[in-house]
Amino acid sequence: MRVLVGLSLALALTACDPVGMPYGNGPMATAAAPEMAVAPPMSRPTLTAVTSDGVTVHGNIWQRFRNTGEHPTLLLFHQGGSNADGEYSEIAEWLASEGFDVITWDSRAGGELYGGENLTVKTLPDGVPSGFCDALPDLLAAVDEAERNGFGDRGFILWGSSYTGALVFHAAAERPDVTEGVIAFSPASGGAMRSCLAIERAAEVKAPMLALNPPSEIARPTAAEQREQLEALGARYIIPENGIHGSSMLVDERTEADMSALRAEVLEWLKGIGGSGES
Repeated sequence: MRVLVGLSLALALTACDPVGMPYGNGPMATAAAPEMAVAPPMSRPTLTAVTSDGVTVHGNIWQRFRNTGEHPTLLLFHQGGSNADGEYSEIAEWLASEGFDVITWDSRAGGELYGGENLTVKTLPDGVPSGFCDALPDLLAAVDEAERNGFGDRGFILWGSSYTGALVFHAAAERPDVTEGVIAFSPASGGAMRSCLAIERAAEVKAPMLALNPPSEIARPTAAEQREQLEALGARYIIPENGIHGSSMLVDERTEADMSALRAEVLEWLKGIGGSGES
């Protein structure tokens, strides 16, 4: 039943969200791109957080340099119908190899997309709302639990994909004291997000903001309007050639293109936060 819920959510986002594109136009990723496979396999300790409405949210820690204080901790949240392992395994290893503490989180509006299992969906209590906007408490609990466990000496960068790409702006507005940056891949802007659009809280975000949409998405009216609104608030926008929907635009196997230039641009922005200054 939880799998069917997750798949239904993914289809709803594609159908209702004018920004929502198919989740990938190439074969499923099975190995990291050469530029990303720079670290040996890492152990992955886990975290769990309990939300304000009683949901247990599951996270995986991809750490290599914990508590060095060099960079903010990255908290990665997935797109609709997805999960932390499936969407982020290659990306998380790459980021950890670059010196970041990384925690990937399963949120309630998810499923088995990209081949992983969403433990938050698997353990979701009956009757708890599990729509896209309902997942905001998952993000807030993830921030709070990561902080309680000693992460975030230099704060957190909140990373979202599709529907969580909108929710990270809300989470940043709710947790301003610990948020050092917001990065949103294909932030959803369609009907399914009408009560939790990024722009509803983006003006309250004081940290640097970066948003990314592929050309096929940014040409759509709601995405173009959202870009204009976010840029007016100081957000930086990237429109990557060959990009696809969500964080998967960073993965060569999913785009069927060399995305190393985009990865380098994202990495430069990430390292600029809490370092020599946001670029």
